[in-house]
Amino acid sequence: MSYSRYLAASSFVPALFLLGLPGETHFYIDPGTGSLVLQAVIGGLVGTLVAVKIFWSQIKGFFGRLFHVGKKRTEHEEHED
Repeated sequence: MSYSRYLAASSFVPALFLLGLPGETHFYIDPGTGSLVLQAVIGGLVGTLVAVKIFWSQIKGFFGRLFHVGKKRTEHEEHED
């Protein structure tokens, strides 16, 4: 099956679904939705902070090796002189 036929066939079902929807829809967001979104954002931030705390020594070691490569070479060269 060619790509264009696959694309046409795969877009046929969603098109039928959209045709079955009513013309006018009215959405209501209850007050609990705002608190749910706030909880999700706070939970994501706290989760990120906990992950950083758990892996802090590995993160610190990675950046330490990344930025101190040149410094170690100069210290090693000074000891050889």
